[in-house]
Amino acid sequence: MSGERSNNPQAGPAAGTHRWEPMRGELAYDTRSDRLGVVVAVPKDTGTRLYHLSPEGGGETWTARSEALRPHPGAAEDGTTLNEAVMPPKRERPPEVQQ
Repeated sequence: MSGERSNNPQAGPAAGTHRWEPMRGELAYDTRSDRLGVVVAVPKDTGTRLYHLSPEGGGETWTARSEALRPHPGAAEDGTTLNEAVMPPKRERPPEVQQ
């Protein structure tokens, strides 16, 4: 398997490419449970073939196989979400001017 990642939700072994393999911290859509979650553990962390996901705001985790996971539709290739990409960076308040 190459080190390249595919963010095409339609791509898979049948399309001649490998499955999308999310990394810890990425948002993933689980097609089997119809839920969106943050990847909190990958198969190499657990010694299994399962990914562990948690709801974005916290809550009960669940497991999913890689073939059921798709990239979050609002995520860019670098992992940022659409909201993060369009939000201006936070700016610090300027220091108070002393008179």
